[in-house]
Amino acid sequence: MNEIITAAGIAVIATGAAVLLKQYKPEYAFGVSLAAGATILIFVMFKLGDIIGSVEEFVSLAGISNEHYKIMLRCLGVCMITKITSETCKDCGQGSISTKIDMAGKIIILAIAMPLFSEIMSIVKALTEMR
Repeated sequence: MNEIITAAGIAVIATGAAVLLKQYKPEYAFGVSLAAGATILIFVMFKLGDIIGSVEEFVSLAGISNEHYKIMLRCLGVCMITKITSETCKDCGQGSISTKIDMAGKIIILAIAMPLFSEIMSIVKALTEMR
């Protein structure tokens, strides 16, 4: 609970500073926003290690292949990076670039997940041949 209060406090203070700076020095407002975002991400990254450890334990208990877990984790990482980048571009008024980074993220996720699609298709093929 304290973590979200800290992150929210950083966000509110940075937002207030960015709004004030935008009136006088717009170029500094972007820097404040970027620094606040980076600070919050670094703050949250410490919690990510605990989460990944728990998920690895669940994956091993469920008997899920380590390869599948790695693919899922990479796709999740691409999703998060894409979302953060896209929203930053939108905040800067670059909607066109934001749309392009969204599309790039989707294509990269599709490329990463192709081994899973191949495996699913082989399972479907095996099931249809059983009939």
